[in-house]
Amino acid sequence: MAAAPIKTIAIIGAGNGGCAAAAHLARRGFDIRLYGRSRGTTEPLSAIGGIAYEGALGEGFAPLALITNDAGAAVAGADLVLIMAPTHAHEDVARTLAPHVTPAQLIMAAPGHTLLLVPNAIRKAGGRPGIYCDSSSLPFICRKSAPHKINITRAAQILYFAAFPGAQVDAAAERVRHVFPHIVPRPSLLHTVFPYTNAIHHPPALLLNVGRVESTGGDYHHYYDGITPSVGRLIDALDAERIAVAAGLGVAIEPLAQFFFRMGYTNAAGRDGGTAYDVFHNSEPNRSIKAPASIDHRFFNEDVPFGLVAIAELGRVAGVPTPCADAVIDIASVVAARPFRCEGLTRERMGIGDMTAAEVTRLLQTGHMSKW
Repeated sequence: MAAAPIKTIAIIGAGNGGCAAAAHLARRGFDIRLYGRSRGTTEPLSAIGGIAYEGALGEGFAPLALITNDAGAAVAGADLVLIMAPTHAHEDVARTLAPHVTPAQLIMAAPGHTLLLVPNAIRKAGGRPGIYCDSSSLPFICRKSAPHKINITRAAQILYFAAFPGAQVDAAAERVRHVFPHIVPRPSLLHTVFPYTNAIHHPPALLLNVGRVESTGGDYHHYYDGITPSVGRLIDALDAERIAVAAGLGVAIEPLAQFFFRMGYTNAAGRDGGTAYDVFHNSEPNRSIKAPASIDHRFFNEDVPFGLVAIAELGRVAGVPTPCADAVIDIASVVAARPFRCEGLTRERMGIGDMTAAEVTRLLQTGHMSKW
């Protein structure tokens, strides 16, 4: 018997991505419950009963069925539990969800790219997750323009999508496609780790502009001004390592330029130029985005430990060296005074421990692990 269509969605996370998804999906008629961990984040939304939006969706207001700080209330009876929190919050979010999710509910992280972190953390906290799935990126380029308003500058034209176990991807995709029509099913969760390109362009662009950020408070355009040809060369080197590690694990991925073109984030000139500098100087959706006001920002705090560290760790599984990724991790850790490698997505946190590449592939496809 086919699974019932998704009608009720619990969105976990009331930041940029969560608010964009809530506005977009509420407009399309889904019953949306929005959960935020902080009252400071949810109160401006509760005060108006929903989310104001502008940008690619036009301008308007999306009322929401529920805006809450109670995860249980948000999750109860939901067909889809959609995690829209930053990846560095996934472990805490999973523990919060553990008492409330049921095996009948589909759990999706958008973006995910944390391998088995979420289902493992739910199980360790006593929960019983059903099928887990994720996408390689946020479904939108978006920023809050006010505490109650989201500005969506572009919706992604493709979302790479995977499930755990991988054998269930077609069934999961059949349901999720009604929510996100642009998903492209992939064989395993490894295939959504490597297309997470924020890992290779956010950290180096912030690191090589750190003096500018601290002296101006981020008063420049991060992508257009901050990614010069020299900065772009480091991004290109990291991109080459990302592609090589993926290939070492049997995953074929596109270079940054081709991927951004397919996503709708750069134009043909950006694709054909082929370098990171070309990509971002031809990226209309990213052109006007300002730099972070400080280095205490997700471009370091998320994209180094949960992006570059993951690539470096998977490089060790694949036997592929990652000297540029290792250098950026180590220097960013010194600059930010944080042990990003220890905080990050280690093989243990990804749920693969000291497995070989063949063992990782088998686990992600079948879902079989003796201790489960």
